[in-house]
Amino acid sequence: MKFRLILAALFSVLLMAVNPAAAETAALKIALVHFKVAYKEPAKNLEALKALHREAAAQGAKLILNTELALSGYSFSCRADVRPFTRTLEDRDIREMGDLARELAVYIGITFPERNPDTDSFYNAAAVFSPDGKMILGYHKIYGEKRWARAGDPAQENVFHTPWGRIGVAICADSYFGLIPRALALKGADLIWVPANWPPTGLVSPLDVWQTRAMENGVYLAACNRTGKDRVMDCTQSVSAVIGPDGAPLFSRSAQDSALFYADIPLDRTGKIKNGRRQRVLAGRKVGHYRQIYLDPWTENLTRYYKLPEPGRLQVRCITAPSTGLDIDHIREQVTGHPSKETALWLLPRAAEGSLDLEKLKDLAASRRCGFALSMDGEDGRSAPVLVTGKGVESFMTDKGEFPFRQLYFGPAALAMVPMADLRHPELAMVLSKLGCDLVLLSENDLSQGDERLAKLRTIDGLAVAAAGGGRAMTAHMKGIHGRLNLERAKAGEVCTLDLDTSDTRKKDFYDRVDYDLLLGQPKGGN
Repeated sequence: MKFRLILAALFSVLLMAVNPAAAETAALKIALVHFKVAYKEPAKNLEALKALHREAAAQGAKLILNTELALSGYSFSCRADVRPFTRTLEDRDIREMGDLARELAVYIGITFPERNPDTDSFYNAAAVFSPDGKMILGYHKIYGEKRWARAGDPAQENVFHTPWGRIGVAICADSYFGLIPRALALKGADLIWVPANWPPTGLVSPLDVWQTRAMENGVYLAACNRTGKDRVMDCTQSVSAVIGPDGAPLFSRSAQDSALFYADIPLDRTGKIKNGRRQRVLAGRKVGHYRQIYLDPWTENLTRYYKLPEPGRLQVRCITAPSTGLDIDHIREQVTGHPSKETALWLLPRAAEGSLDLEKLKDLAASRRCGFALSMDGEDGRSAPVLVTGKGVESFMTDKGEFPFRQLYFGPAALAMVPMADLRHPELAMVLSKLGCDLVLLSENDLSQGDERLAKLRTIDGLAVAAAGGGRAMTAHMKGIHGRLNLERAKAGEVCTLDLDTSDTRKKDFYDRVDYDLLLGQPKGGN
C-alpha cells in the first residue's frame, strides 16, 4: 500500500510538470446570477449586477452567466412599451458589462432588449464578453417575443470559444424546442447557457425541459433563471440549475432574493470540458432517417392530406410486467378486468423470444375486439415491433424506402412504434409528426425516469406517446405546443390509460425556425 501511494505521488508530480494548467484546474467554476430583476429600472439593475459579479469573481468564478433580460425586466406589452429600455451594442449599459469583464478577468454573459439602429427592429438579445472586455458573441433569441421582439435567425452564430471548450446560447423558450439545443450540440457546444424568465408550471416544468435537453445531447446545461415578480409573472419560486450530460442536476435551487449559485464543471487532463458523452450521442444519430424533417405539411385537414383514418376516440392502455413475468394469462386478466366502450389498444413491454404466442394474442384481440402492440426480441437480438389484431399480425418496420418506421392504422389512429434509443434523438419525433403520426409507441424491457421524462416532452412536437417497460409505463398527450399535459404513470403490475381523441393530434403546429442544413449535414464543431 505504501509503495502504491509513493507511485501515485510521483505520477501527480510528473503530471504537474508536463501540464501545470491541467493539474491546477480540475474544474471550471461558473456562477449563475439568480437575479431579482427590478422591472423597467435598468440603472438600478446594472449597479446590483456589478456588485454580484464582483462577488462571484472574488469566489473564483471564471464564467458568470445571467438571467433573461436582466437589465430591463421581461413583460413588455408592445414596441412602444419596450422602446425606452432597448439598447444598442454601443450604449453605456452594455459597454459597462464589457468593462466589468475586463476588470474581473472573467467571461460574462448578459441579456437585454436590443435595438438594431439600421432597421429599428427589436430583439431579445444576449451578449458575451471575454476577459479582455471584447464582445465575442451577440445572439438573438430565435423564439421571438410575440408583442415586441423579432425572431432571431436560426442559422446565426450562437456558440463561443473559451479555453475550456465551446459554449452555446439558447434563451429561455429556445430550449423548449428540441431542435435548437440539438443544433448547438452539432456545432460542438460542450455547455449550453440558458438565460430564462420561467416560473415552474404544470407537468412540464423548466427543470424537466433542461434535464431532457442536456441528456438527449450529452452536454452540460446551465440554466440561469430569475426571482422576484415581473409585471405579469411571479418568479419567486423559479429554479436555476446546472445539469450534467446524463440529465442529472449538479444542483437546482431557487431563492426569494438575488443569489449567486456556483457549480464546478469537470475538466479533462487537457483542461477541457469533458465531451465524450456528446460525441457518443451524436455518433448515434441516423441522419438518413431524418431527411423528411424539412417538410411543411401545412393544411387545414391533415386527415385528407395524408388519407389517414377518420379521427375519433381511442383508449390506449399500457401494461407493465408483474413480478412473475408477462404471459398470456396476465394479459387476458388485465384486458378482461378493464373493459372499454371505445376502441382499445393495449401496449405491452418488450417480450422475450418465445414468451408470448402471437396466435393466442390474435385470438384474444378478436374475442375482445381490441389490439395489442409490442416488440419482441428476435434471433439476431433486434426488436421486431408488431401490431396484433383479430385480423392478423403487422410489422411496424419496413425495408422499403429511406424511412424504416412504418405507420399502421388502428381504429381512428395512425401509429408508429420506434425503439427508445431512436426516440432519444429529437429529429425523429419531428419527422413522425410531420408524416401525420398520432401516437408513438415504445415497447421496452425497461424505462428509466429519464426515458419517461423525455417521452413526455416529445408531446411538444404534436404527438401522443405511450411507453411500456417491465417495471414502468406512462402515457402522455399535450394539446398544442404549449397546452396542458395529460399524463398517467403506472408501476410494475399496474395499468395506465390514455383517452385519446385523434382530432386533437391532427391539428399540428410545427416550430420550424430551424437550421435544417445543419441537422441534415455534417457537424460543424468537430470534437
